[in-house]
Amino acid sequence: MKTQYTLLSGETVEFPTPTGELDAFLRRVLPAATDPAVSEAELNDLVFGPENPLLDKTAVAGRSVATADVYRDPLFHVMLDCIARKRLPAQPAPAAPRTRYTMTVPEAAQQLGISESAVRQAIYASRLRASKEGGTYYLDPHSVASYRVSKRGPRRQDQQAKGRPGGTLDARIGSGPDASFRVKHSRDEFELTERRGPEWTGMIPSGWRRIALLGTSKELSRYWEIEPAEGESVLHFEGFYVRGGFRVVETVSTTQRAVAAFKAFQPR
Repeated sequence: MKTQYTLLSGETVEFPTPTGELDAFLRRVLPAATDPAVSEAELNDLVFGPENPLLDKTAVAGRSVATADVYRDPLFHVMLDCIARKRLPAQPAPAAPRTRYTMTVPEAAQQLGISESAVRQAIYASRLRASKEGGTYYLDPHSVASYRVSKRGPRRQDQQAKGRPGGTLDARIGSGPDASFRVKHSRDEFELTERRGPEWTGMIPSGWRRIALLGTSKELSRYWEIEPAEGESVLHFEGFYVRGGFRVVETVSTTQRAVAAFKAFQPR
């Protein structure tokens, strides 16, 4: 018997319905993703701890390790997705008709004299009214016009010292029979730990400030931009992934726009 699960990325993974010890462990992980009494750190410790039957307990003496084979297991992607759901920001209030929301995030940042990240934070906190379409936020110009920027808030990137660069990210990139996963960033480096044909597993070195990702399959293409953040997130696409301290700041879910966005991205 097979079980299906839809990840935050929109990808649906399928895996044999777990039994025994693995089934019992998954029944602990899934409810924890929505239980406010369980913190992200606690769930992370559970998934990467010795109680997880999926982890390799022979690779390193005395430790449970998520090896490349573990990362290929769709059930492990489900567990990582549960951790990622802990980091979801509060959703903005339901939007009014799209016709009210005509201003893009870069336009709002330019008008307000703040960074695009600060605009998104104001959206998440419901201080700016916005509508989300195809993974992109559009703002109400009247809301932007009446918005008062805190003098203590972040300034535009061209007016402030650059923020702390990102740390090392674990990743599996490249291309397979049915999909590919490409990465574009300022370091333009990849520390390879395992290679299977055109599929690479390894690390994106620290020092990056924003990364563009493009996932392409036979049915669709998706685009993401990520920036450094505290905690740990995981982004999956058709068996490929990026994992580490980041947050997604932009998503494009239509194929033509996703490919165009990746092509236009300029690493920072």
